[in-house]
Amino acid sequence: MERNNWIETILNSTNGLTPVVPSDNLFSKIQAQIKNKNKVSEKIIWLVAASVAVLVVLNCSVLSSKTKKNKTSTTTYFENELNKSNQLYQ
Repeated sequence: MERNNWIETILNSTNGLTPVVPSDNLFSKIQAQIKNKNKVSEKIIWLVAASVAVLVVLNCSVLSSKTKKNKTSTTTYFENELNKSNQLYQ
């Protein structure tokens, strides 16, 4: 009961307040500040996108060349270990 009275008191405490009216220039000042913000040019965005694409292609090519080198080295290893001489018939 006491809690409900306290809640009602808090809710009714704003009944006599008048709403705050902002100045007429405030909205125009905010809009002017938004327009004055530095924006990133499209040229820079395209340059960043192109550099990311180049890095992805380079990484893929390095990874593929590494896997090819590993395959050839294992093949060479097996050839040398299994066939130590060229004699097919002994």
